[in-house]
Amino acid sequence: MRIATYSLLVSSLLFAGCAPHHPKDMRAVDSLRVETEHLLREQALMGYNSWVRGTVSNQDSLYRAHRELFSRDNLDLVTRAANAESDSLQRQRLLYFRRYLTFEILGKETAPLTDRYTTYEAQASITLDGLSIPYRQFSVALMNEKNSGRRAALYAAADPVLDSLTLLAAEVNAAYYHQAADLGYPSYTDMVEQLKGFSLQNIIGLAKQTLAQSDSIYFSLLPEMLRRYTTVDTTTFYRYDIGMLFRNPSFDKFFPRREIVGSVQETYRSLGIDLVSQRNLTIDTTDRPEKNPRAACFPVDVPEDIRLSIKPTGGFDDYSALYHEMGHAEHYANTAEHALEFKYLGEPAVTETYAFLSEYILCNPAWLRQHSSMPVLTLKDFVRFQAFYRLYYVRRFCAKVIYEYQLHSGAKNPEQIYASLLSRTLGYKQHPSDQKRYLVDLDAHYYAADYLRAWYLEAQLNAWLSKKYGTNWYENTSAGEYLRSLWAKGDRLDVNGLLATIGEQEISSGPWFTTIEGMLRLSAH
Repeated sequence: MRIATYSLLVSSLLFAGCAPHHPKDMRAVDSLRVETEHLLREQALMGYNSWVRGTVSNQDSLYRAHRELFSRDNLDLVTRAANAESDSLQRQRLLYFRRYLTFEILGKETAPLTDRYTTYEAQASITLDGLSIPYRQFSVALMNEKNSGRRAALYAAADPVLDSLTLLAAEVNAAYYHQAADLGYPSYTDMVEQLKGFSLQNIIGLAKQTLAQSDSIYFSLLPEMLRRYTTVDTTTFYRYDIGMLFRNPSFDKFFPRREIVGSVQETYRSLGIDLVSQRNLTIDTTDRPEKNPRAACFPVDVPEDIRLSIKPTGGFDDYSALYHEMGHAEHYANTAEHALEFKYLGEPAVTETYAFLSEYILCNPAWLRQHSSMPVLTLKDFVRFQAFYRLYYVRRFCAKVIYEYQLHSGAKNPEQIYASLLSRTLGYKQHPSDQKRYLVDLDAHYYAADYLRAWYLEAQLNAWLSKKYGTNWYENTSAGEYLRSLWAKGDRLDVNGLLATIGEQEISSGPWFTTIEGMLRLSAH
């Protein structure tokens, strides 16, 4: 069956679409597509086995085995084919492939630097009062530290590690800028905009609008949340207190470990989607000592072999992660596309939209009343806390996108811009160590903008589903059929295409803000 499937795949890649302008070029492109799909499957399988079984992950060995794939000659070939292609669908495929190859070439060129970064990060430790804490456990230690003075000391103790990481991150950034120029782009930002196909200025405009629109609500909620769930107030609230605030365990007992898988199965069953009978979807719930407890989705062979791993621990964060990853899994598992690009290489914002849509079912008051044992007042408190949580993170990413644009545009004193902007946006007092994170807290290739687009688009899609199928759309089989029709398009459906299916012309922050307002109204005592 696998051999037959592979033969069909090769045939579909070789003969899809209209006749190319350069048959020889297109035959070479199709050969690259086949090799790319091999690599993507190998990477996903290796990542899954490492995540689930603790086996050694050596992704570099896979890149070495396919070292010829990521070359400038191949990038030029795909670019030439895209420029010559007159069919819009085939051109879309080629542009997706060009984006993939370009970012992989950048990754290949910076691999020695990123390897040094990750190796140092993995080996570094923080020393405080004679005790050594691995740097990768730093955020957990900070989150669980109950004494404010010790949190401050621990936060500052990470400065030497951050100084070293910043030097390496600066080298990576410089390499990105050099490579963008070498590839003929006016700037790194121009390169990202051209490859991703959307205006960063438009996203920044939405980000600024979101911050202005949500300022009054956020800053009225902040003192309330600090008072209820921490031991600090707005005059003593620092960045190092954020982990403690959001680690809030008050609601975890309503999301028991033993019911987590049954919960997601029952929820999707209400949509007419039987997760148990989906033969192309594997949910690994085995409790192994070496298994990473965080839920994760691995599209090993789209759509024939989609794997989701979870090591249930219980609590809302665990449920949230599983529902989020199930959104990804259903997108991949229901894909009916055959082309490489429309199975694996689409816009990240689209699959993240489906993941957020699934995750936020958990915050739907109707779902909570049906699926949790929360008393009414507790339910209201939970929804209010989640509204604040979402406000915080969306505002944070708004600030990050604004800052990253200034950073990559060559702004002077970026560390001061970073610390000041995030402090002002999120309402915590500045600490000297905040500036140490100005390059460490950075998403490659403006991925923060992809997340923002997904947050807004999820709210637009959710509003459309609620209008057509009712607030309880998650238990309507017709809504499930509609979602499967979207997922069937795989990555062929880009952000603009998804917007068009729900009658929208552009991404808007309005539905997102309306969602927050609705959650707060429902949570009022």
